Amino acid sequence: MIVKLNKNQFDYLSYSLSEKQEVLKLKLKEISKENQFVLIEIDEEMADEIRDWASDELQRKGFGINYELTSEGKILEELIDLFYVE
Repeated sequence: MIVKLNKNQFDYLSYSLSEKQEVLKLKLKEISKENQFVLIEIDEEMADEIRDWASDELQRKGFGINYELTSEGKILEELIDLFYVE
């Protein structure tokens, strides 16, 4: 499957995965850049792994004091939606 990420989403994903999920990061295949977007190719299993990782991160650091989404939380929610597989 091909996923289109904006630059912020791609940068966040690349940086965050490099910290703790090096195996996932190594599986990301950037196939093209279009203006402010990056296209990556992944399989459904990897999409599930990224979505699970993003969900865990959202619970840990995606909300502020009043349970409002932080800027990091917004990116994580976007990633969860982008990597949803039916």
